[in-house]
Amino acid sequence: MGLKIFGFAQSRTFRTLWMAEELRLAKGIEYSHDGRVFSNQEDKEFLMTMNPMGKVPVIDDEGFVLFESMAINLYLAKKHDFLAPRTLEQEARALQWSFWAMTAVDSQLLDYLKFKLGIMGVQKNELQAVKVLETLARPFSALNSVLTGTTYLLGDEFSVADLNVASVFMWARMGQVPMSQYPQVESWVSSCLGREALSFART
Repeated sequence: MGLKIFGFAQSRTFRTLWMAEELRLAKGIEYSHDGRVFSNQEDKEFLMTMNPMGKVPVIDDEGFVLFESMAINLYLAKKHDFLAPRTLEQEARALQWSFWAMTAVDSQLLDYLKFKLGIMGVQKNELQAVKVLETLARPFSALNSVLTGTTYLLGDEFSVADLNVASVFMWARMGQVPMSQYPQVESWVSSCLGREALSFART
């Protein structure tokens, strides 16, 4: 049966597809992708059987069903011992940065994109976009400080922590968020988003 990923790629499912591609390229682990939008009633009911919140991504891994993109990626990394934290302390850091990305950056960047590009039913509003950017100054500065003196979030090697957080920063790239005042973040994002697995996940 293998790993099956549910959710259209233009949603947060993209994060899980990136992780799956990392595993496929490095360890030959195959997966299947159900890219439905789950918009009709039958599809919605099916999705609700896996995630009572009715949201994607969701995975079915040999009968084990899990939702929430960050949790899925952390699970896959640990199960296959790839991009996974090596110590209890690193595992705590990976959880810390994944939670941080979702609480301090994710919804804020999505709001910025909505106002900047006029998408998802929101009218384009440059003033509101600027206001949202102001709320991101503190978390961006915090991340820039942490990345000073280290290549990646858990040390010298790319890990699931970097994948989870960088996947959120893809929205910053899409919205052309100015990052010059955060040079460490800018360099780290470029390194993470330049990975081969990401190019495959985009296709």
